[in-house]
Amino acid sequence: MPIERKDAKQLLTESVMELAEKKTINKIGVAEIARNCRMSNSNFYHHFSSKYELISYIINTAIDERIDFEPMSLQCLFSELLDILEEEPVFYTNVLSNTLVEYPNHAFFHEALDAKIKDLIITNCMYKKPDRHDDLILHVYLAGITAAMCSHLINHRLGREELMEAFIVAMPDRLRPLMHMKEMMV
Repeated sequence: MPIERKDAKQLLTESVMELAEKKTINKIGVAEIARNCRMSNSNFYHHFSSKYELISYIINTAIDERIDFEPMSLQCLFSELLDILEEEPVFYTNVLSNTLVEYPNHAFFHEALDAKIKDLIITNCMYKKPDRHDDLILHVYLAGITAAMCSHLINHRLGREELMEAFIVAMPDRLRPLMHMKEMMV
């Protein structure tokens, strides 16, 4: 049976996720991440400029591995994104709860998610690319969706079905005709 070889990015990903099970993200440094997977700091910096870039890489890789660039309904996309967050709740809750000092109001997590989700919506869920005005409306809508996903992960105030319904009900009327959507849940 062949030995599975892992590249440096995989090792660093596993390292920070393992450390995040025991410590808060804001207390984990680059040196500790590198040392945990028997790497040097310079090797870490060869691949990532900071632990936040590594965390963004983890989020984006999870999304890329799970979601293909093909047409899908908005509900399906949001469901997949929630699945990704809920599969590693300890890690993502740690990131959300403990990056507030460096990134107030979960801005780091929003930055990591918003651009990726926006690209997925435009590529997978829209019949055509939005014009400038619709793009701005989509950006504002996604800020709310990302905030709700983050809140759901930490607080679980709404059940998953209620949250999904809220995402669809909150869709701005101007964007609805542009979207691949199932029956509207209103």
